Amino acid sequence: MAYQGIRPLTLAQQYAALRVDWPEGEAQLDQHGLRWTGPLQPTALGRRYVVQVSYPSLAHEPQVHVLGPSLKQLAPGRRIEHLYCQKTERLCLYTPKQHEWRPQLRLSRTLLPWATLWLLYFEDWVITGEWQGGGTHPTPRPARTFSRTILRRLA
Repeated sequence: MAYQGIRPLTLAQQYAALRVDWPEGEAQLDQHGLRWTGPLQPTALGRRYVVQVSYPSLAHEPQVHVLGPSLKQLAPGRRIEHLYCQKTERLCLYTPKQHEWRPQLRLSRTLLPWATLWLLYFEDWVITGEWQGGGTHPTPRPARTFSRTILRRLA
């Protein structure tokens, strides 16, 4: 779904906005798309994280990953809330089906502030065990069980 009459920002426009709005990070634009890598710190007393935004093309959704410190090491043995992928530590910042982020929006004014807020909620979650950031998760499907009748037929 597009904003009516508003064209998506090009990767070059996104690159320029990232360099202006988040100069402490490093932006790269090449044949693999746009990448921004830089520090985010949710509060003055909070930890500094190194985050990477990857945006391969306008046909793909941008992705945000925490490169360090490892979220898994900060919350050992726990499943981390609001990650699209536990292994790559890809942050769940918006619901794609609800079009909360669109290519007409600046990464520098949406995803990076959202990631900073996500990290604030993460730090609180590590201490309290409760996610205060809201959002939704697909509920895992329960394990499928078979009735005794079906199991007898399969035997």
